[in-house]
Amino acid sequence: MKKKNNEPDPAAVPGLFGDIIPSPAPPRKDGLLSFSYSKMSLYEECPLKYKFKYIDKIKEEPKFYFAFGNSIHTALEFLYSVKAPPFPSLEELLEAFRQDWNQKSYLEKGYRAPQKAEDDYQKGLAMLKAYYEHNRAAFKPPFLVEYSTDVEVDGLLVRTISDRIEHLGGGEIVIIDYKTGKDVKRQPLQLYMYQKISELDPRLKEKIAETYGQRVSAVKVRQLLYYHVPTLKEYTFERADDKEIGGFWERVLGVADAIKGLKFDPTPGERACAWCDYKSLCPHFFGGQPRPAAQPAAVTDNIEVLVDRYGRLKEKMEEIQAQLAEVADSIGRSARDGGEYAGSSYTAQVKKSSRWEFRDREAVIGVLNQFDLYKKALSLTLTGITGVLESDDLPEAARKKLLDQAVKKTGYDIKITKKPGA
Repeated sequence: MKKKNNEPDPAAVPGLFGDIIPSPAPPRKDGLLSFSYSKMSLYEECPLKYKFKYIDKIKEEPKFYFAFGNSIHTALEFLYSVKAPPFPSLEELLEAFRQDWNQKSYLEKGYRAPQKAEDDYQKGLAMLKAYYEHNRAAFKPPFLVEYSTDVEVDGLLVRTISDRIEHLGGGEIVIIDYKTGKDVKRQPLQLYMYQKISELDPRLKEKIAETYGQRVSAVKVRQLLYYHVPTLKEYTFERADDKEIGGFWERVLGVADAIKGLKFDPTPGERACAWCDYKSLCPHFFGGQPRPAAQPAAVTDNIEVLVDRYGRLKEKMEEIQAQLAEVADSIGRSARDGGEYAGSSYTAQVKKSSRWEFRDREAVIGVLNQFDLYKKALSLTLTGITGVLESDDLPEAARKKLLDQAVKKTGYDIKITKKPGA
């Protein structure tokens, strides 16, 4: 929604070039807010982290556990993508895993050392061998594999991606979700999302008709299943009742309303913050360290007296700062190329300097993401961006785009020293 001219600006937060106004609402398709379970989970973990990732579109560091899980998923997708037997051999399955694994270097996958990447590669091969041997007798072509859909509901465009769907007949389905991380029995919130969206998805009825020649009036989820690939364990959840789905959906709509309302305050927590890639951008952190706990001010005077005193001091400070800026500007013009100058009581070292200023924060972030420069920019401060712009190995196309957003200004650094005895 476009902000009216007479409305106050939202609270500014520390950002790329000093205080910035919060970003506009997240992109929508035909007025619908794009939504998913992963977006909901991230928002509930930390609204500001959601904003950095999905609205500001600042990339996170690659995570090795995501790379590992993605390669396992790709191999299993290859295994089950047959329309009829025979299924791929074990060696063909392992080769599909190898090919996907080798598309990126160990650094691109998020590993710090090649040995750790090799260890996980071997673990993945062993995991897939065990899965193949454990399930080969029950292999049958599934209804759908890696099924992605977008469903419009309650002002949202909700995306789900199901690893595998089995059709039991009459429109009843089982949804299978592979897990490759720690063997932790999960609460079925993600599966609630699968159930809600699958039963609203008109494409599923079309897919059933195309695949089995059956016309069904509705799709009904009978079971939802987590398959933990490393241990070959299955965690089965029977169909959730209307009360469970209703409670879950109220939670979804609450998160969606908060996103639409641009509520992106950080929710710091020791565990979540320890692994967050956005600490350097977060107002809760300074230089990657938690903000010191605020100490309550000692109350020695009446609060009304303190308010008036603060106001008078601030007025004086602003007046002095304005005078300092005016005098500094005059010294800079007189000094020209800088040097040392002495008055009767003080000596001034004047040094000419130049600095870059950037007009459009969002455009600069877009350039950094386009050319994969966000790592080089370090904490995305003005100094970091300037370092990228002035580096010798910056691609010319990136330099040109950054320069389109940059203005170079000249300033003067003045160091004052009081003369002895003055």
